[in-house]
Amino acid sequence: MKLPEHLKANRERLGLSQEDVAHAIFVSRQTMSSWENGKTYPDVQSLLLLSQLFGVSIDELVKGDVVSMKNMINKDAMVMERMAVGSVVLILMGIACMVGLNAIWQDPSPIPFMSTGSLAGIAAMVAFWIPSLVLSVRIERIKKSHNLVTYREISAFMDGEDMPEDGEALSRRNPWISNLTKLICGAGIGLIIAFVLTLIVNALR
Repeated sequence: MKLPEHLKANRERLGLSQEDVAHAIFVSRQTMSSWENGKTYPDVQSLLLLSQLFGVSIDELVKGDVVSMKNMINKDAMVMERMAVGSVVLILMGIACMVGLNAIWQDPSPIPFMSTGSLAGIAAMVAFWIPSLVLSVRIERIKKSHNLVTYREISAFMDGEDMPEDGEALSRRNPWISNLTKLICGAGIGLIIAFVLTLIVNALR
């Protein structure tokens, strides 16, 4: 990535410190330092402010980076797609086990109104759900470590396309909220589907 070099060169050309630039574009000095060290990448709004401050175009700031961004997006998208499919398959397998065990294993359990098959099915669902959750967390880590949301925004901006939805910006700013929401929704939907299927199987017996 060439942006760190361009940021530092333009800042020094104007005789500005990292603190000066950070104050001018409404970010912290640590954020500016992170950009110059190549640890993170500024979003489109920050690039616009930087280009105005330095008196250069965004094209000049990100020159040489856009192609690299697109290659990284395409490569990581394939990996994340496989992980996402694997996560869905694991959830479906958990639901199938939960419904199947409840249907074929009707011995009473120590818990009232629940058969041994129901308890075993819940255990199976959890056993499949945990690795599914691990895959989902790995997907979020790839996004975060490779700045994929930021890169998509910049790539879309440079190509004159619509910007990604605000939900992705929220995911970048508050990743723990995004992860928690996905965790709760995924678990809730899986359990609801399994419960409904279990009721249908019991009704048909």
